[in-house]
Amino acid sequence: MTGEVAIERVATLDPAALADCDFTFDLRGRGYPFDPAFTSHRATDRRMLAFVRVAGRIAGYVACQQDGGGAAEVRRLEIDRRCRGQGLGQLLLGEARAWAAEQGLAALRLETMADNPAAGRFFARYGFTQSDGEGVLHWHLSLAR
Repeated sequence: MTGEVAIERVATLDPAALADCDFTFDLRGRGYPFDPAFTSHRATDRRMLAFVRVAGRIAGYVACQQDGGGAAEVRRLEIDRRCRGQGLGQLLLGEARAWAAEQGLAALRLETMADNPAAGRFFARYGFTQSDGEGVLHWHLSLAR
């Protein structure tokens, strides 16, 4: 990695702050639509938002929320294409795990699109297990020690 890396928890995600990031996951330019639920100015302890910055520039973010069933749902974990492969996703995933543990939650869960195999490989590498859905892959990671 070049430059200082920092994780910063924030109250809301401003889409304008992410405008210079390229979160597409394939060469056809596909990405996920921005989740407007995380732009609310109403802070809550039921969700966590964090940026990862490299040399002061936002290079990615994670957005999590409690699912009401004792787990944290990772709604988004996105890294700018120009910054992938530097361990930033692992840092954000660590921040999600830390927040879930602070909240006393037992697991992390998330969904990836079936046509995004790179995301599946990433989460599997960190211990998530997969179950299939229609066009969507469901992932689960127990936080029990």
